[in-house]
Amino acid sequence: MKRGFVVVLLSSLTLLGAAPALAADGAALYQTYCASCHQADGQGIPGTYPFIDGPIGRLSTLPEGREFLVASVLFGLKGQMVQRGVTYDGVMPGFAAAMSDEEVVALLNWLKTQWKNANFGASAPDYTPEEVARVRALSLKPEEVMAKLQAVEQILHANNPGGHGQGNCPDHAPPAGRGPGR
Repeated sequence: MKRGFVVVLLSSLTLLGAAPALAADGAALYQTYCASCHQADGQGIPGTYPFIDGPIGRLSTLPEGREFLVASVLFGLKGQMVQRGVTYDGVMPGFAAAMSDEEVVALLNWLKTQWKNANFGASAPDYTPEEVARVRALSLKPEEVMAKLQAVEQILHANNPGGHGQGNCPDHAPPAGRGPGR
């Protein structure tokens, strides 16, 4: 009985010690795979690379949004999108071959609590390796991932009547100082 308790206790302590390491790995993974395009602050480069400071937290609260985020990390993204009145039409590479399920988890759990993402993402459940494995099994094309984004945007806009196109949708509002009548 004592031996079983000691094994459980040691296992628990190991897991507790791993949590900060995963957060640190998420930051390092972001620097390795994401920051060169989305920038260190998640603001991207307007017209070239979209911002991710804000949308990831909100998307992490919806099952469809979570699936899109995992799919975009794994399979990339291709197609046209508009953020804050700026059109992007490019390709984001996928990292399925380079990243393990655990690394995708660490990256997304770190991202959902950074910058403005924390406004929503801090209350979203953590991503899990099982969730990533389920999406990985879909083997999507980047265009199919874009279709997932468009479906999620419809859900978000349906829940924010009058937001889209009115400057009230935080992820698609015009940049500061460029709203209606300015």
